[in-house]
Amino acid sequence: DITSKNHQKVKKFLSNFDKVEKKMRRVEEKDKIRNFQPVISGNEIMSTFNLSPSKVIGEIKDQIKEAILDGKIKNTHREVYNFMIRVAAERGLTPAKKYSQV
Repeated sequence: DITSKNHQKVKKFLSNFDKVEKKMRRVEEKDKIRNFQPVISGNEIMSTFNLSPSKVIGEIKDQIKEAILDGKIKNTHREVYNFMIRVAAERGLTPAKKYSQV
């Protein structure tokens, strides 16, 4: 009980409370990263390259997400789209329709 007159007990409880708060902040940060979504969806990737759902779509989306989180690109449609085109080209994919650098 934090209202105890025993100062050692109070100090211990407050210390434990601080630990719990730190753990909660770490969990919140992990959730924020896990729930983060790039501006381009898997549907847009499939549409751009005229592909059905597949492992490669997930891999491209993961590369986009990592590039954004690592600060290599901004989460704007222009930067993500151009990055997506480059990543897909490395895999031998070309857009289904002619594109211009957005």
